[in-house]
Amino acid sequence: MRYLFAGWGFQAGALPQSFESCWSQATQALASADTAGCRWTFALLSSKSQTLAAGALQDWARQRLAQIDWESFADSAIAHIATPSHSPRLQQRFATGSVAEALALHASAANASSRLLVLRTVSADRRATLAIAGLPLPTSLIPGVLP
Repeated sequence: MRYLFAGWGFQAGALPQSFESCWSQATQALASADTAGCRWTFALLSSKSQTLAAGALQDWARQRLAQIDWESFADSAIAHIATPSHSPRLQQRFATGSVAEALALHASAANASSRLLVLRTVSADRRATLAIAGLPLPTSLIPGVLP
């Protein structure tokens, strides 16, 4: 079974459409790899876990995937995690360049070979971000890619 880790960053005003926008972009980026049958872990900050936006994320997610493992992490857990994306505002507030990328990497940290598969995607309304980490598929298993 393949394990994928979705790191979610979002504002208080994020709506189901915000999460759908991120998800559509991210899954399109993963389109060459079959994600059916993958085990998903969705990660978010503990400080956001009791917000209305977190409830909207959970409601939206239940409609999209049959089973999701949920993890929440303290803001301090993502501090100093190096990310390819960089926002000066987030660097100042969280000591990392991207909340979504840092959460995805932190959630997948149990497997040292995990890496970001999808860099931070931003929703059309700019209220949510998503990054995905996991083990890369060997190129021989990706349709259309020659070994």
